[in-house]
Amino acid sequence: MSYCTRLILLLIPSLIALGLLGVAFSTSWWMIPLKKNIPQENLFNISNDVRLYSMLIPITISRGILSECLAYQNVKILVSNSFDFRDEISRQDQVKLSNENCSDYQFTCQTSSVISNPLTRCIDQQKQCNRIIDCEDKIDEVSCDTSLQVQDCPIDYIECLDGKSCYRKDEQTCDGISNCMDNSDEENCNEEKCHLNKHVYCSRENKCARRENSYRCDGIVDCEDNSDEENCQQCNENTNAFLCDSKCFLPKHRCDNIVDCSDFRDELNCIDYSNTSNSQRNFYHNDRLCEEKHFNPFNIYPPKIDLSLFQLYPYPNQRITYLNLIYYLKLSVFYGITSGLMFIFLSIISLFFVACCHHKYRRVPFYFYNLWMLLAWLCICMGLLSFVYIWILKKEILLDYERNIPLNIMIYERNPTLQNLEFFGLSFWLACSAALTTFFCLLLSCCICCTIGSSRSDNKEYEIMQMQSY
Repeated sequence: MSYCTRLILLLIPSLIALGLLGVAFSTSWWMIPLKKNIPQENLFNISNDVRLYSMLIPITISRGILSECLAYQNVKILVSNSFDFRDEISRQDQVKLSNENCSDYQFTCQTSSVISNPLTRCIDQQKQCNRIIDCEDKIDEVSCDTSLQVQDCPIDYIECLDGKSCYRKDEQTCDGISNCMDNSDEENCNEEKCHLNKHVYCSRENKCARRENSYRCDGIVDCEDNSDEENCQQCNENTNAFLCDSKCFLPKHRCDNIVDCSDFRDELNCIDYSNTSNSQRNFYHNDRLCEEKHFNPFNIYPPKIDLSLFQLYPYPNQRITYLNLIYYLKLSVFYGITSGLMFIFLSIISLFFVACCHHKYRRVPFYFYNLWMLLAWLCICMGLLSFVYIWILKKEILLDYERNIPLNIMIYERNPTLQNLEFFGLSFWLACSAALTTFFCLLLSCCICCTIGSSRSDNKEYEIMQMQSY
């Protein structure tokens, strides 16, 4: 086999690998949307323990190594009727509450907090067995000695229907908190009675919300079932909330780097908005409205994350660790693919030394070619494996109770098709083909190296000596 033939055999697949990987690197078809998995309202099997709920879900328009474009679609999904949508106490406050130790002069509410102060479970011992319920679990008025208990209700208090406890009729009737052992203060409540006490009425629960000065469509979830913030036509003027997709959002959600509206109105025209992440955002891609993010691979450190943005997560530090891992994996994808391109190019350059130096150094140029191809194959595989690992991690975290919020976990459990909204696209498979072609070039080069020096046809002096012998 002549050197020209060997050169052509290695050059053609090398150029193919370079072309495949170059196209994969420069295009944004690494992921494609699976629109068939978007929930369809007419296909739901609604039972007694679930109901329909409107949610904004991301739809992948395009995703490349350095950029991605996401559109958001408002769809109907299934949610559990027993799930509490309220965000009254953060995870940190819940931990402090569970670890709180009351003094010797205080009484401890066992399974709940104090009605007047949800951030503590300690009350004065004098408030125990005084016929006034101070703990949400009512434990302070249970197992009391009636002979030692106060007989008459304090001033401005009246007896509950069962006569066991007392409450303030004007302030504590239909206020969303049970102040009677028999719950008589919260019975027969309607929208009018709730409104008189400045509490919003929860239609599905048939009771008043707990928070004072609560209103329907004010941007704050006050009902466990979220009924006060669904199907809004306009927002309450008292909170300056803005309306989008039949929901109201407080001004703090404006320009907070989180898309809440399908038309991006909450993130557009942010004059004073400063982005602290390494991803630059744009909301138009090829004249199409979508959230386009550009990844900067030259910042080797992940962006600093404000812990206040993760108050709803059970374990904020683990969530941040996950986001940092995703960032480093993206760096691995970028540098793996770009290094693969560089090493393939160097391997092609080394082929020209085969043509120029084959008289003196037969195998040396092939050794360099093998080295560059081996490094290219390893780098491409590293990039592809990192990309696949990102895809796996994003699927695993959907149901991870330590790194995701309870609401999202409940939604993905009730709507399993939401876990598979995207899959590998053409660019990914082109990169896989480049990895296979690179591996083929590596094997072919090894075979050619083994034949050099063992074939008599390569030794011109040997042929001349044979001719002279005749």
